[in-house]
Amino acid sequence: MKSYTLKIEGMSCGHCIKAVMTALQSVPDVMVAEVALGHARINCSPARLGQAARAIHDRGFDVETKGHQGAA
Repeated sequence: MKSYTLKIEGMSCGHCIKAVMTALQSVPDVMVAEVALGHARINCSPARLGQAARAIHDRGFDVETKGHQGAA
């Protein structure tokens, strides 16, 4: 597993944080380290990164991966 930071645009409240958390938790093998306004930090395999981003995008947010921060 690797650590990734996802930049998330369109988040403005606690409900948005919960929506992103729920989206990430729906993707198998993705471990959520943190979700805050504007970003999320996750641990997952490179194969799951796209699925995690799509799950967030499907909830109505724009997502940009900042890349991996190292091995977990």
